Amino acid sequence: MAEILRNLRRRVRSIRNTMQVTRAMAMVSAAKLRRAQTALAAAHPYAEKIRELLARVAASVSGELVHPLFARRDERRIVLVLFTSDRGLCGAFNANIIRQAEQFLAQLHEETAEIYCVGKRGRDFFRRHGGTIFREIVDLGGRVDFPTARKIASQLQEYYSIGATDAVYLCYNAPISAVLARGRIEKFLPLDPVAMGWTEAVRATEYIFEPSREEVFAQLLPRYCESRIYAVLAETLTAEHSARMVAMNNASKNCEELIDALTLRMNKARQASITKEIGEIMGGAEALRR
Repeated sequence: MAEILRNLRRRVRSIRNTMQVTRAMAMVSAAKLRRAQTALAAAHPYAEKIRELLARVAASVSGELVHPLFARRDERRIVLVLFTSDRGLCGAFNANIIRQAEQFLAQLHEETAEIYCVGKRGRDFFRRHGGTIFREIVDLGGRVDFPTARKIASQLQEYYSIGATDAVYLCYNAPISAVLARGRIEKFLPLDPVAMGWTEAVRATEYIFEPSREEVFAQLLPRYCESRIYAVLAETLTAEHSARMVAMNNASKNCEELIDALTLRMNKARQASITKEIGEIMGGAEALRR
């Protein structure tokens, strides 16, 4: 009985130590989540203004929009940019988006697909289970910075402009609320003027461009792509910290439930031991009376 009590006390101490770690990780994730939400909120006005400027320039350009990023081809070679985290302990955050990427790749028939992995978890998965990984960016350190977004965007634009791929898709977790994210797959290249919200309404205003409409347009398009990648990185980081905070809170609750259950078992074992000792004492006293 004494050995059972020692084992139960040891398990309770171990679970309490684990609970301290999970609570600390939940607090850290909550702090990082607020910073990520701030970065995400700051990215939207810039992206929206770039889109508006592009819409005005596109409306004033005579004829059809001519740029390599608008060129449409039969989608026989596809690049899927998969955004995952570098670390685990974030619930089903990585598993859900990897499963969605697998389903997307399984639907391809004659098309060939290459994977651009942003984050270790997606890279490690497709290394183990097969998949053509042609580029990767890992060890982001849980931060979103514009140089990283510019690097990814420039590589994708160059790859598409030289005709090495026919379409680029982004696969990432988009935050729906503070505790919920949803996997999303959207086309990044070629650019779609309709999807970007370019309408005929902006043609009513005449603008003067310097040095030229075409030159301004050529300079703004890469900026738009960079801002879109930056927003996706910010959304991925926000969803990651949210998932990790929820997972660590759930782990802390599970630890509390385990401690309560083990404490109950420990109390029952101690009570049984005391009852047994009292019974032995009473039995000895009764034997002495005889």
